[in-house]
Amino acid sequence: MAGNGRGRILITSSLSATLPTPYETVYGPSRAFTRMFALGLRAELKEHGVTVTCLMPGAADSDFHARASMNHTAFGPGMKKNSSKEVARQGFLALMNGRAEIVGGDATKRTALEHRFLPETYKAARHATKAKPPRA
Repeated sequence: MAGNGRGRILITSSLSATLPTPYETVYGPSRAFTRMFALGLRAELKEHGVTVTCLMPGAADSDFHARASMNHTAFGPGMKKNSSKEVARQGFLALMNGRAEIVGGDATKRTALEHRFLPETYKAARHATKAKPPRA
């Protein structure tokens, strides 16, 4: 792409990149890495005509939480989730418009804004109450 002087890259991260994630302690930081990687790569490739967009979806109607054994948490089947198709559409449009990043899904935009201003300890405690699995 850089050699051709044009291109677009869409990297999927997560809203979890913006907060500490107790009970998902590897997932959140790995998504934070992915987000920073995308933004750093974007700066590197800009002079070559290549744009990089980071998509940060919140909870979406997919099998993600079931596969992560989170069905018995607040992120399980009872949670209102974003349409996966809508999140993908928003990510594609952001990519085509050359945006640096996009929070996918209407229900997560308020949460993303809150994450910019709330203390990390508060966000960690709030996430812990939602992600902590019930005791066996």
